[in-house]
Amino acid sequence: MSGICGTPLEYDHGLIERLEPVLGSPSSLCRELSALLAPTSRLYVRVNTLKVNVDEYLGLLREQGLRFERDPDVPEAIWHPVEGPLEVPVYDVKVVVDKRAAESVLMGSDLYAPGVVYAPRSLRPGVRVTIVSENGVIVGSGVAVMGYDDIRRVRQGLAVKVTNPRFKAPRVRDLPGFEEGLVYGQSLPSMVAVKLLDPKPGDIIVDLTAAPGGKVGYAAQLAGPGSRVLAVDRPSKVGKLRDNLKRLGLEWVEVIAGDSRRLPGPLSGLKGKVDKVIVDPPCSNLGVRPKVYDKRGLKDVIAASRYQRGFIDAAAQLVRPGGRVLYSVCTLTWEEAEANVEYAESLGLKPVDPPRWAVKRARPAYGGIRFRPAEHGTPGFYIAVLEKR
Repeated sequence: MSGICGTPLEYDHGLIERLEPVLGSPSSLCRELSALLAPTSRLYVRVNTLKVNVDEYLGLLREQGLRFERDPDVPEAIWHPVEGPLEVPVYDVKVVVDKRAAESVLMGSDLYAPGVVYAPRSLRPGVRVTIVSENGVIVGSGVAVMGYDDIRRVRQGLAVKVTNPRFKAPRVRDLPGFEEGLVYGQSLPSMVAVKLLDPKPGDIIVDLTAAPGGKVGYAAQLAGPGSRVLAVDRPSKVGKLRDNLKRLGLEWVEVIAGDSRRLPGPLSGLKGKVDKVIVDPPCSNLGVRPKVYDKRGLKDVIAASRYQRGFIDAAAQLVRPGGRVLYSVCTLTWEEAEANVEYAESLGLKPVDPPRWAVKRARPAYGGIRFRPAEHGTPGFYIAVLEKR
């Protein structure tokens, strides 16, 4: 494998061949993939209207000197432009971090000890350092809070206070009312997906892969406490899911630990009775941004597509006639998007035409819509709503 289009994205020949029909000509392919190396052009957050009015929350932000704008199509969505790329001072002391930490620091997050791969023995608190990914990308600089010994021994806590990230936007956790649950960080395509599902008061709603809680939280917000909402995910993920739902004031959402493909517990009694089902399964994540590097092959995509079909099977069993299934993935491949919609059709689920406003925000695709990174300034994302007829 070698970096495609001169980027640190290493995708094998088979995968590139599959991406070309989706992303277009070689120049279009390179433009879309190169966009993945930077964050989205706008930072989106969702206002929790169960706790605060959108205009009231925008007023709170203005008091803090933050100028957010309302999205024209998603009333609960507000956004702030992302600045960058910015100049980053380069210091003699370098701290090397793993992929996840590098991509967070790139956007302005502080560096925590678990993300440190290498630090020089001479590192002491107060020293200015440059933060570098494992493949040599400079993602930011800052001031060390921990020395070498503490980083290696304690392995937790704030290691470097980032002062100069490569890109800059407000930190969601620092926004007013975050701890009180007034706001939740969520991408535009993720919110659009839930709006297209159209949760309503009184609905029975099931999210088959709910953690960390963005889509199911938004669905519960729109449907209200008079609905019944069930959020399912693996036991290792439900702790964070519960925490997020509690912060948002959604304790009434039923959290179920288990593999939803096997319809655990309460789900087994809901076959053919559910109004709305959310299927946002694990995927190849090719649309996630920013990336400092990535390495994938066609076999990874095929394996993900097959895995996703287990959740589609479960959704087809749960949804009632006339009910709807949301299928969405944060990736760019045909196998994990259109091909799985074709599979869903074989189970009696038929695509619903997206409304005109959604088509204007993305590109029409078989079964739904697709957001492209460079063209739309968003993550790469595919959305389809299917109805059981």
